[in-house]
Amino acid sequence: MNETDDLTPGSLVRRWRLGKQLRELREAAGKTQDDAAEYLGVRRPTISRIENGRHSILPKNVRFLCQLYDIGAPRVDTLMRQAEESNERGWWVSHSDTMPDWHETYVGFEADAKAISVYESELVYGLLQVPSYTRAVRSAFVDHIDEAELAKSIAFRQERQQRLDTRQPDLHVILNEAVVRRPIGDMREQINHLIEVSQRPYLTLQVLPFAVGPHPGITSPFTLLTLPDEDAPNFVYLEHADGAVYLERPADLENYADRFQRVAKLALSPEETRSFLASLVDG
Repeated sequence: MNETDDLTPGSLVRRWRLGKQLRELREAAGKTQDDAAEYLGVRRPTISRIENGRHSILPKNVRFLCQLYDIGAPRVDTLMRQAEESNERGWWVSHSDTMPDWHETYVGFEADAKAISVYESELVYGLLQVPSYTRAVRSAFVDHIDEAELAKSIAFRQERQQRLDTRQPDLHVILNEAVVRRPIGDMREQINHLIEVSQRPYLTLQVLPFAVGPHPGITSPFTLLTLPDEDAPNFVYLEHADGAVYLERPADLENYADRFQRVAKLALSPEETRSFLASLVDG
């Protein structure tokens, strides 16, 4: 593992920052996304994806947009260099055969996030799963497990976890009590693993007990991602059966950040959580 890769922003974060700058420059120039699309000869949704960091952008197209926005040479050179850096392949690309395209984007942002806040209602958070748990989850969706593919998937998760251990972002995971009650794989092994990792300095683990009744996270699991040098979450990540949705509107970010904080207040403290988990394996 190249340690430098874990200390500098990755390609997706660079792309997101570039898109944000291009959006700000467009708005300052009084141009619409339709104007930019027509100038580049692309469709408007392509400009939207570029500005949201979801689409790669060639340096020459950055230069064309800067012409449209009447940007001077020094700034153009900087933005074109950022475009080149944003198109570099991330370390996770070598594992692309183990995950769908929509999840690859999440992994890219996860690799650089300074804070990750997760509420899970049904499953142990992926990077905290032991292999027997992962295997059992997979078996619910397929009649026959491809052992080679499962091994690659587990190896990929382990590398993601190792990179978290190296970078140590602020990782806060809240699990609904149903997650640790539902028997999936070797639950004794899984719960003991949760107790162990909960003591890592960068990880806050809480269990939301059934006794709280209705709560702000009751509708669905969600993840908040905060990128380097940002003061508040940049994305709400909502995963579903066929893909994922990213919410970026300020109102959505504030809403879900507030939900997470309210759920955290209702959940058991980290110390109470460890005691509760220990009671499940000792009982």
